[in-house]
Order: sequence, then C-alpha cells, then structure tokens
Amino acid sequence: MVTGRSRAGRAQAAAASGHGHVIQITGTGNHVCASGVGDPSPVLQLPAEPVHLAGREKEAEAVLALLAPASRGRPDAAVSLLSGLPGIGKTALALHVAHRAVARGWFPGGAVFLHLRGYDPAGPVGADEAVGALARALCVDDARTPDEQTGLCQAALNRLADEGRAVLLIADDAADAAQIERLVPARSAHRLLVTSRHLLTSPAFQPRLIGLDELTPQGAADLVAEALRHARPDDPRPTREAGALAELAGLCGHHPLALQIAACLLTTDAGRSVAALAADLADARTRLDVLCFEDGGHTTAVQAAFHLSYQRLPPPHRQLFRQLALSPGPDIGTDAAAALAGRSRGRTRDSLAALARAGLLAEQPQSSGRWRMHDLLRVYAAALVERDSAKWRNAAFTRLLTHCGQLARAADAHRHAHDDEPLPGDFPDRAHAMHWLEAERANLVALIARAAATGYPRAVLELEEHIRLFLLERGRHAADAVTAAQLAVDCARAIGHTCCEATALGHLSQALGDCGRLPEAVAAATGSLDIARARGDRERQITALHNLGGALRRSERFEEAAKAHTESLALCEETGDRGRIGKALVGLADTLCDRHEYEQAAGLFTEAVGHFAETGDWHAEGLNLMRLGDTLFAMKRTDDAVDAHRRALAVYQERGDEHHQAIAMQHLWAVSEMSPEEAVDNYEKVVAICHKVCDRPLEALALKALAGRLQRLGRYDEAVTAHRRAAAIHEERDEESLLIRVLHDLGTALCAAGRLAEAVEVHEREIALFRTRGDRHEEAEALERLATALRRGRRRSQATEASATAIGLYRELEDTWCERRTLGDLGLPVRDAPRADRVMAEYHWVLASLPEDDTPGRQSRILFALVLAQRRAWRITGMFWSLASLTRIVWRNDRAAEQFVADSRRLTKAWLRLFRPGTTLAAVAALRNRNRRPTA
Repeated sequence: MVTGRSRAGRAQAAAASGHGHVIQITGTGNHVCASGVGDPSPVLQLPAEPVHLAGREKEAEAVLALLAPASRGRPDAAVSLLSGLPGIGKTALALHVAHRAVARGWFPGGAVFLHLRGYDPAGPVGADEAVGALARALCVDDARTPDEQTGLCQAALNRLADEGRAVLLIADDAADAAQIERLVPARSAHRLLVTSRHLLTSPAFQPRLIGLDELTPQGAADLVAEALRHARPDDPRPTREAGALAELAGLCGHHPLALQIAACLLTTDAGRSVAALAADLADARTRLDVLCFEDGGHTTAVQAAFHLSYQRLPPPHRQLFRQLALSPGPDIGTDAAAALAGRSRGRTRDSLAALARAGLLAEQPQSSGRWRMHDLLRVYAAALVERDSAKWRNAAFTRLLTHCGQLARAADAHRHAHDDEPLPGDFPDRAHAMHWLEAERANLVALIARAAATGYPRAVLELEEHIRLFLLERGRHAADAVTAAQLAVDCARAIGHTCCEATALGHLSQALGDCGRLPEAVAAATGSLDIARARGDRERQITALHNLGGALRRSERFEEAAKAHTESLALCEETGDRGRIGKALVGLADTLCDRHEYEQAAGLFTEAVGHFAETGDWHAEGLNLMRLGDTLFAMKRTDDAVDAHRRALAVYQERGDEHHQAIAMQHLWAVSEMSPEEAVDNYEKVVAICHKVCDRPLEALALKALAGRLQRLGRYDEAVTAHRRAAAIHEERDEESLLIRVLHDLGTALCAAGRLAEAVEVHEREIALFRTRGDRHEEAEALERLATALRRGRRRSQATEASATAIGLYRELEDTWCERRTLGDLGLPVRDAPRADRVMAEYHWVLASLPEDDTPGRQSRILFALVLAQRRAWRITGMFWSLASLTRIVWRNDRAAEQFVADSRRLTKAWLRLFRPGTTLAAVAALRNRNRRPTA
C-alpha cells in the first residue's frame, strides 16, 4: 500500500469486523486512507447495515456468490450490477452483502464505498471526481491528469492483489457506465459492486446483471412487521392485524421504500391501526401523497424517487411513459403500445426497452414482448398523464380501442373457424389467435371497463361480443364474462338501445349461469325476453327463450325449462328457420337428458342433427352427433353410441377441423373398447392435436387419460411425465382444484415408479395446497399418502410423524373410522384383534390424561400414547418407530422436550390415581364403551 497516511486520516479510522478494512467516500470531502496489514490502526466502517431486509434472502445469496473468492472451477465475476426501479432496495442489499462478505474475511485489503449521486438534483459525481475519491481512499498521490490518476489507482490495486489483500469497491447510485468505467479493477481478485436504476452496459463495462423486483407478499408483510417490533417489541398490531398488514403490503405494491415509509408512519403514531393506514392508501389518486414521511425538514417520498428517474428521460420516452397509464390492464404488448403511442412497432420497442433500462418498466417474461409497470409507478404515470390535454389522451385511447377491437374480431373468427369464408390475416392460425386471447384477457376486460367509464359505449358492445364466447369456453373465465356482459347492459341502457340491451342481457344470463348464479341468470334471461316481446321481435324472443330455458334447466326447474324450449320451438317453426329449429330441439333434448328421459332426448337429437345437416351447419351437426352418442351410451346402446361419435369425427375430418377432431376422438374412445396399447397411441395423437391448436384444458384432460393408460401398462416413468405436463398446464392456468387432483395421481405414479423422494415432494406440495384451502380432511388423507411414500423409502420415523399429524386432524374432525384406520397402519390393533378394545381404551385414556397444546404438542401426545398402547399390545416394532419419532420431535424442539417431561409426570400421577381400589375396572370399561365404533 502507498504510504502517506495523514494524522487526520488515522484519527478517522475504525475497525471492520476484525477481518478487513472499510472506507466510506461520500463525495463530501471526507477523505480516508487505508491501513496496511501490519498497521494496527483501524479504518472507517461501511455505512450501517440496514436493520430490516426481509424477503431478500435469495438475492443476497446470489450476490454473495458473486463476491466470493474465485475457485478453480468457477470463473471470476469481478463486476456486478444491482439494478431496479427507484426505492426497490438496491443500496440496502449492497450494504447487507458487503457487511457479510467483510465479516467472512473475503476482503482483507478493505472495502471502499463510493456514493456517486447518480440521481441527485445537484447532479451526479463526475467520472474524474469518482476516480479521485478512489485515489484518496487508496492513499494514492495526486496526479496531473485523470488518466495518470486512474493508472496510479490500478497500480495500487494490483499491489494489493499481489499481496493477497482483495478489496471490495461499492459504487452506489451510478448514473451511467462512463461514470464507473475507470473504477473497474484490472485484477479479478478484487470485486466491484455497482447499484443503479439503469442497466449500465458499454463496450468497456460489461457487468454481471442482477435485477431486483418487488418483494413477495409474505416478505413485504414481514418487513413492516419487523420494523414495528424493532421499535416496540410489545407492539400488538403485527399479530392482531395480520390481514390488514397483508392488505397494506399489497397497496404499497410490495415496494420496499413504500413499505418503509408505511412502517415509519405506523411507528411514529402508535395509536394508528394498520387497517386505518390501509384505508388511507385505498384511493389510488392520493396513494402517493400518503406515502410521504417528513422528519425535521427532511422528506422521504416514493413520488420524489420516481420523479428523479422520470426527469432523466428524453421527451419521447416521457410521452410513452405517460401514455402507458392509459392502458388499464396489468401489462401491455408491444403492438398495443405502438397503437397507443401512434408510432411504428420498431420505434415503440426501442422506447419500451429504454424505459426498462431506466428501471421504470419490465419485460416479463423476457423476450415475450409483454411489458409490466409497477403498481405505484402506474399511479405516478396516471397522475402525470392527467396534466396532458383531454384531446391528446382521447386520441391515444381511441387508437388502443381500435387496435384491440380489430384483433379481438379476428381472434374470434379463428376461434370457432367453422365457416368457409377466408379468415382474417391478423393471425396465421387458430393457435396464435388463442394465445393472443389468453395473453390479453385481463387487459381486454379492463379495457371494456375503462371504455364504459369514459364514454365509449359502442366500443364496449362490440368488444364484449367478440370475446364472450372465449370467456365462456369451459367456464374458466365466467367471472370476467359476467363483468363484461354487465357493462354491455349498462352501456346499451345508457344509449337507449333496447335491442342491444336484450342481446347483452342474454349474454349476461349465460355468464351468470356458468358462475352458478342461477337466480340472477333466470332474471337476466327474463328481462331479455320481456324486451323482445315488448318490441315484437320474434328472433330475439327465440334467443331469449333459449337462454331462459338453459338457466331454468341449470336451476333444476325442468318443467319450466321444457315449457320455455317448447315455446321457442313453436316460434322457430312459425318462422321456418331450420337452424333455429335445430337449436330449440337441442335445448329441449338437454332438458330431457337431465330428467333421464333418454329415449325422447335421443329422438330430438337425431331430428336436430338432420336440420343442421340440411342447412349446412356442419359444426353444429358434429357437436350434436357427439351429444347423441353420449345419450345413446347412457341408454347402454354402445354400438349406436360408437356409430354416432364416428359420424361426428368424420364430419370434422372432412372439414379439416383438427380441434374438434380431438374432441370427437375423446368422446369416441370414452365409449369404445380398446386395448391399453391402442389407447396410448390414440391419446398421444389427441395430446399432439390439442397442443397444436392451443386448447390447453383439453390437452390437460388428454394427458391425464394418457397417464392412466400408461400406468396400466407399467410404463410409470412415461406416466409421470404426462402427469407433470398436465400439472404444468393447470398451474399455468391457475386451476388449483384440478392441479391438486393431478398431484394426487402424480404422487401415486412416482411411488409406483420407485421415485420415492420425488413422490414425497409432490405429496408435501399437495398437503400445503390443502392447508391453504383450509380443507382439513383432505390434508389428513394427503398426510397418509405422504406417510406411505416415506415408509416405502425407509424413512419410517418421518412417516410415523406424518401419520400422527393425520391422526390429530381426524380427532379434531371427530372422524373415528379414519383415525382407527391410520392407527392400524401404525401398528396399533384397533379391530379384529385380541384385546383390541382394551388397547384402544388405554390409548384414549392416555390422551385424555394429557393437556391440549399446539401442533408439535399434539403430535408428541399422540406418539406418546401410541408408544404405551403398542407396548401393551406387544407390537414391539411399531413401538420402536413411534418412540424414534417421539425422540426426534423432542430432540429438535425444546418446547416439545419440556412438554414431554411434564406429560410424563402428569401421566404418572394420573396412573397412580387410576389404581385406587374400585376405580380401575370401571374407568377402563367406560373408556371402552365410549370409544367402541357403533355397528350398522
């Protein structure tokens, strides 16, 4: 190290964890020199480590891995960049990992903290000034030129590297790459950690990039809770208002700076409830004003942090940033952003990428062309765009509406694609159209709501018409369909268009029916019918009667449903519209099927198929041939059912409709007798077709069927692959209930394949899902499946613990039969065994003699009672594993150990009392009679 430490420099030095030397250079004239290895004088510490850093464990480990000394098997990453939007916690994370790295002795040469003030209103630290600050930190002599100064700094760092004294450089809040290019160490033994709101790259500066996003919901809530408990350990609000705390974290967008401000507001006002602050943040228009904390003239505000980044943008990028607030959905595609901005796709992509580099936008996932803005940034952008002229805002929003309306119309045409007319060229095929609808669904529904609120009623009616069938398909997005249809009804009433109102009410009735809101569905269909009758509109009367009949049928009001369909059929016959006659016949046949009147229903379906064939509606013909086949199969006319499904398949094959071919195949094979090998081949074809046409729900269904057939053939690994693919689809589509079913089957297949460790992981995930849903009985059954997998994997102690937990749940639910079944699996004789009743009576006596406690206590109590009961029944092996599990719990849990000792004492005393003359036999008999399972 270059000598020349001044007296003032020695006076400012301080120790750094006993391992390294830490120097802070803030650009304020505070110059400090580092000491040599033999110099006992300490050096100045890093800025204080943040007190609260909840939810950043994974990111901290990732950065530490980059700062760790290099090994032969791992290449060096000398320069790392932490980037993210303003206030996301970059500096806090950098300081946290720097303190940990210095404490581990990774940087015996010291640590230098350079605050570059990249977004300071007074201007950033210049590149020459930054090098000068580093030179003073390294006690390098002044040089005449910046290049000479840089050379001297590199020489000093090289000497330190030769001496084995690595240095950690932290360049905080950098504005651009030029500001830090000359700070990059020449030797890879040193590390440079940069924080910036921008993604800083250049030919001379190519760091390892680490992007920071908002916290997880749990991490965000933990950050506020820890801050409150740190200020006041006895603060009851984190525990008492856990729900309000989660709501507050969500309103803060899980943004660290916003969360810290919220925590300060709650800390300084101990009487303010979390719910009250959450209510103040509920209004998006004033949310950023609330997230402001003033202390002695110093103001910390989320809005101010955002504004510093916004001011650095060029005018075209500022304009696009404001315009993005006019898109109401959670994200936006590149094409939609181009329509909003009124610019070419290429130029818009460049602007979006620039906003992403500035930390104001994120492409998620990467290369997807979909861009997401943080919730608080969206609120900030919305406040900015309100200052623009109404004419400018309306023009941009109109362009977005036109763009989305055109693509929705084209996607709807591709979705059903059963006309002979040429399809729109906006999408190359149905799969791309469906992918667009899935990606834009939330945006389209939000766009309808914004258009309804801002005076675009006709656009609402048109857009709702184009996306409703997609939303209603298989009922997955029925709630969105209800929202869109209700807005369409309101818009039709606002413009006084009764025809559109009747149509929208019909759409609303269908959506409400799919949501299970049947009384409302009947009311909406009745309203549509009343309007049509008042206008004397026979066509709309027919449609309204059809919708009303469907709603009544779902409500199990079959007589009224049949009456509505019969009236609809009579009107259709008067008009002579054979297509409408066919639909009316189908509605009446569906009602008869629900009443199990299959003979009449089959006749109506046959008649309807004839009408559709005569009118050339091959799509409806194929659908109703499949309905006819299902009805015939219910009548046990299997050969006729197979023939009907084959005819449906032929219709779709003739027209080249691969999507409905796959559906017809599913129906055909459900009623056909096939060998397992044939079934596997057939379902593989269906899976391939469904994947090609982007029908994800049907693909998952086919994958599940395929996995079942593979398991029958003993091809367990292939079955596991099919189950995993089905689970991925359900997870992608947020179908939790279907995902749980697939996880059940997947765990079974993994056990059959001997992949027991994977089976355990799957069952543990299944248990977590049931626990989240609050389904205690299903959780207990999943615990039993977990215990079986653990037992097969010779992890008997853990298996016994899982079974004990399941037994505890069954006891809570008072499910005696399942409790005894699980006890039997653990080796306790519960039925059809000598002295089984006496053993069970003793087991229940032990439990009754022990106090109720939390989950670990409950588990240990059950195992304790089980050990004694198994000993009484001479089940030595079962007793051994129960005792091993009990020892495991006691060993790893101090509270359980204390509870075990207390339980032993209490049980001994109770046992002594039990052996008083005249009480033993009566107590055992009473317990035996109380716990005996009643016979049928």
